[in-house]
Amino acid sequence: MELVAQALVDPATSLEAAFRAHEPWLVRRLALVVGDAEEARDLAQQVFLRATERWPLPPEQDVARWLAVVGLRLALNERRRRKRWGFLAIRETDASWALDVNPDLWMALRALDARTRAALVLTVLDGYTQDEVAIVLGVSRGTVASWLSRARDRLRPVFEERVP
Repeated sequence: MELVAQALVDPATSLEAAFRAHEPWLVRRLALVVGDAEEARDLAQQVFLRATERWPLPPEQDVARWLAVVGLRLALNERRRRKRWGFLAIRETDASWALDVNPDLWMALRALDARTRAALVLTVLDGYTQDEVAIVLGVSRGTVASWLSRARDRLRPVFEERVP
């Protein structure tokens, strides 16, 4: 009986359990990309809505990686759509949540464009290779390498000040 109860709350088998386990970090991750915690919450909801269409994911599929990739794609697509239509304003960010955590890092991340932040999040936080990120974002590997190099150049001063 106990084994059955564990199977019911396993994130790989229960969408509700996956939501409870993965939604908080997914929102934080998306907020790094879009710069707005509320927009990140909306995007996370859309990710889980898409998950309902595909649930259960194949056993070999890593749920967290799937959620992260879908979320980042949605975030970048939404930014592009709003820019293209012009009249759909991109919300001004209330970055107070990020400033409380690490103001220097957030200011440096905010200086990066959304695609560069997405590449950085996918490689540094999610452990994807540059080749995998290129596929996810639909660009060449060289473009990803260029974005990451630019990000390192901009973030280096922030980290060098912190390391004695």
